[in-house]
Amino acid sequence: MIGLLGSHFLKGFWMYLLFALSALVEGPLTILTGGAGIARGFLQPLPIYFAVVAGNLLGDIGWYSLGRFSKPGWVYQIAPKLGISAEKVSGLQEIVRKHTSKLIFAAKFSAGLPIPTLIAVGLSRVPKRQWAAAWISGELLKSAIIMLAGYLFSAAIQTASRTMQVVLWGVTALLALAGIFCFRRRKHTRA
Repeated sequence: MIGLLGSHFLKGFWMYLLFALSALVEGPLTILTGGAGIARGFLQPLPIYFAVVAGNLLGDIGWYSLGRFSKPGWVYQIAPKLGISAEKVSGLQEIVRKHTSKLIFAAKFSAGLPIPTLIAVGLSRVPKRQWAAAWISGELLKSAIIMLAGYLFSAAIQTASRTMQVVLWGVTALLALAGIFCFRRRKHTRA
């Protein structure tokens, strides 16, 4: 995706739409790439930030809907096969209903937990208005942190790259001077 950032193929609105769609599939990597694009000057900070946040939130709605519109009875059918009693499933649903906002907010900052949490919230039939504030604020904060990390990491790489170029040109100049010195010395010792 970094290669597309500098190309003339995708510019303006289409670039940000591509990032929003990419965030549906792979949020954190897309956000890091957005931060790197800002550091390189290819992207504007606010449009890319809101594009990836919108993409992530849209993806989250999909996972919530998967749980919300599925039949909750299947959980009670599968649970005994996994050695889980129906009472434990009911207790877990009650915990999810009671602590939805905390679960959603905490899951936003973890790896692997957002999707199961959103499906569980959907299966528990918790209305969106009950957890929307925690969900949106968690996404805004998480995306800002990851985008800042991408920006700083890319800036550090650019600085290191420039430093390495200076060092390599210096080494090249020293090797050229050493070569000239050795060639002249060898030429004078033969004569």
